Amino acid sequence: MSVEVHAGSAGMPAALAETSLRDEHWLESATGFPPGSVGASPPEAGTAVVASARGHTLVRRQLDEVLAFTEFLAGRAVPKEERLGLEGDIVDAFEDSPKHATGFLRELTGGMRRIATLDPTERCQRRLQALTATYTIEERRRAEGMDPSPVMDVVARHNPLIRCWPSTGIVLVADAVTSRVELHSLVLALADRPGEDPAVLFRRLVDRTEGAGRLEIAELAVSQLRLLSTRAWLRDIGTAALARLRDEVASAVASALDVDIVVQQVGYRAALAQAQ
Repeated sequence: MSVEVHAGSAGMPAALAETSLRDEHWLESATGFPPGSVGASPPEAGTAVVASARGHTLVRRQLDEVLAFTEFLAGRAVPKEERLGLEGDIVDAFEDSPKHATGFLRELTGGMRRIATLDPTERCQRRLQALTATYTIEERRRAEGMDPSPVMDVVARHNPLIRCWPSTGIVLVADAVTSRVELHSLVLALADRPGEDPAVLFRRLVDRTEGAGRLEIAELAVSQLRLLSTRAWLRDIGTAALARLRDEVASAVASALDVDIVVQQVGYRAALAQAQ
């Protein structure tokens, strides 16, 4: 027998209509790119030649793909001045070594536009993989005394690296911690409890990584993935199942010595439900 769902807004149980679920996460948007970013705009042909060197050409579309990739990792549209600066850096790099630059650009060709064909979870996974790979490379460059890449220099201003554990392949960025903070707010809303001050919680979560084990660190690093899974799960949950979940969360929160454990359990439960 199906369970009736009374929605407060499209596809959302009424009890959750006043939570953060009422606002679309940018990875849930039609394009999968941050609002106002290059990737969120309709694609253009972009065949105008921007630069040429040693038999290679750089066209507008390729610059736009670099900008889209940068903003995808940054998690926001970057200011116009930074876009122009990055474009200048890419043109300079192309003119210095067109063959090397063309190889880098070829890897991005079409890749950013394929983001729209993925579901939010797949987009998040793709983003996490890219952030892990690029920040790991940047840490190696820094250790060797090299300058940061122009792309990651911009990304780091908006989604900075907090911790990097090269031996485990784990990278923790700022918006992963922000996602855990958002998940706290959503889970506590299930129990009709106010969330902790976001800035205080953010700092506490970061401080805890100093003595944390590998599994705890890895779970924090994938917090955006847990957030998106939980959002999707709660939108699909039936009225009776939601009522049971709220009772369970309220009881767990009331007796918990560490609310973050409850939040992680809800996130993991959502991930399992979505996987099934």
